[in-house]
Amino acid sequence: MKKRLIAKILIVSLFLNISFPLFAEDTSPKAYDDDEFPQTLKDIRRFEIITLGALPFVTLDTTLAYSTYRYAKNDFDDAYKPDIFSPSSFTQEEQKKIILTSVGICAGIGLTDLIVQIIKRSVKKKKKQINYDDISIIPIAEDQDASIIPLPSDQSDSDSEDLPDEVQEIEE
Repeated sequence: MKKRLIAKILIVSLFLNISFPLFAEDTSPKAYDDDEFPQTLKDIRRFEIITLGALPFVTLDTTLAYSTYRYAKNDFDDAYKPDIFSPSSFTQEEQKKIILTSVGICAGIGLTDLIVQIIKRSVKKKKKQINYDDISIIPIAEDQDASIIPLPSDQSDSDSEDLPDEVQEIEE
């Protein structure tokens, strides 16, 4: 009896878990528009991502460089052999210097990227491309504001008799 009751409860709960999402509203997030955030916030976010993203790699490189420098400074003594994975290879003061150096280098990388992006954006604004899709040609007969400008040959035939028929090229 207990097994049948438990089986019925499981079947009902399985049915409810499958059927309830069918009646739910769509909760997927709306995509951001291009103009939703100002460009300054986008630049700050990019700076943050690049700076924090570079931190682990720069810290590893700084640690390797410092441990190699320390090893060479102490005449290649085995006590100072580069071992970045040993917990006691650096003093607390050395660890602070390594972290601060890494943060400074990462901030430099982020600022460099920010400056490059700002320069690229300003160059792109200066070189505006002509969008030929926006150009439309309207026949003069359909344009009410258009005015017909007579050609010089239509003004008078007496003036055209004085001009030669052939075009002469002038060489410099």
